Amino acid sequence: MAESEQIDFQELMGLARDKSVEGRTRLVQIVGDLFFDTDTVLRENERSIMTDILRQLIHDVEMSVRQSLASRLAVEPGAPSDLIKALANDQIEVAHAILTQSTVLQDIELIEIVEHRTLGHRLAIAMRESVSEAVSEALIETGNVDVIKTLLENENAEISGKAMEYLVEQSEKIDDLQSPLVNRDDLGPDLAKRMYWWVSAALRKHIVDHYRIDEAEIDDKIQE
Repeated sequence: MAESEQIDFQELMGLARDKSVEGRTRLVQIVGDLFFDTDTVLRENERSIMTDILRQLIHDVEMSVRQSLASRLAVEPGAPSDLIKALANDQIEVAHAILTQSTVLQDIELIEIVEHRTLGHRLAIAMRESVSEAVSEALIETGNVDVIKTLLENENAEISGKAMEYLVEQSEKIDDLQSPLVNRDDLGPDLAKRMYWWVSAALRKHIVDHYRIDEAEIDDKIQE
């Protein structure tokens, strides 16, 4: 039986009075174990108290503990939203698992993180399994090439037609965007033809093969 199962709820409240880093770290570890223990049935008020303990103490414990808790909560669809948001705004070493995996975070929260947190946070959001058009737009507006490139390489990222057109225009000056754009299924033949004029020979071949474009016709226009 896990050690956490041997500690009753009253003892947890007593441990909560320990203000030392060691005491708070131990409390977070125990509460986290109980929170995820499928053999322990928690009443709603106990679950609420444990969530509150974790939320209030999470920044007072070692990073390794926060990382462990974040990894466990990241895959929990029913994880407390306040706690998820706190971990998502933590240092990127902690936030990465939450930002890339958690389905609890809403678009408005993701956009806020994009606007106010670090490059690492933005890259993690760009790698999410699902990225909405609104979040994609916020990532594109950062203007960071690495972030935009990561977003384009994410085949599950939804990018609006207007944003895609903007990125195609930017790709004439920013070579690093060309390959990720050309390899997206949602680029469309019209934008692909536009890119044909300034991409490499290898990417031109991909455009011709993928979109069944008459290469001779385009070459004639280039010659003109």
